[in-house]
Amino acid sequence: MGVRTRDVLCLTNHISSLPLEGCGSERPPDSQVCDTGPCDNAIEWFTGPWSQCSAECGVGKQERAVVCLMRSRDTVAVAPQYECSSLERPLSQQSCNVKACGAKWYYTEWSACSKTCERGFRVREVRCLSEDMQSSTSCEERLKPAEREDCNPEPCVSQIDQHCKDEYFNCNVVVQARLCVYDYYKKTCCASCSRHPHRHSVVHKGRS
Repeated sequence: MGVRTRDVLCLTNHISSLPLEGCGSERPPDSQVCDTGPCDNAIEWFTGPWSQCSAECGVGKQERAVVCLMRSRDTVAVAPQYECSSLERPLSQQSCNVKACGAKWYYTEWSACSKTCERGFRVREVRCLSEDMQSSTSCEERLKPAEREDCNPEPCVSQIDQHCKDEYFNCNVVVQARLCVYDYYKKTCCASCSRHPHRHSVVHKGRS
């Protein structure tokens, strides 16, 4: 069961419109009850409630479920979307704006670390911007993100050269004699000389 309607006008010579009272009391009805038969296998779109706005301030997004339903006399079942293709599909997303954000802190990505080991530092740009992305002084200073931080605190580990080996068994004597400063011994006793770099240089004592 439903209702269908129509417009009812009072016209003179089918052209000029008059108040409805000008045509007398026998005004045709402008609505009537109608019946299109049982509602077996009737299709319609069903919408769930809107979700909360995705942003606490500024422009965000809301979503809701939109499904196609098929109704029969005693049951309701979810139908494939194409079954409702003849009907206008309700929106499943819409923009929302709970309140204006005002000014807030924005920051860039961190730069590369200044050192690969033994503690370096990295920096980033931090700026206070208004909602229209203009520079502002309205941000809370205590909430300002850090502009610099330490990085790579681990100690440096020298790379091991697979070709750097000792060719003689007595290379410890070469190190003790401080002969690693010479290319010949630096090559033939490579491993020992690399482990004791502080003994590479010859110490010159001043004359008294």
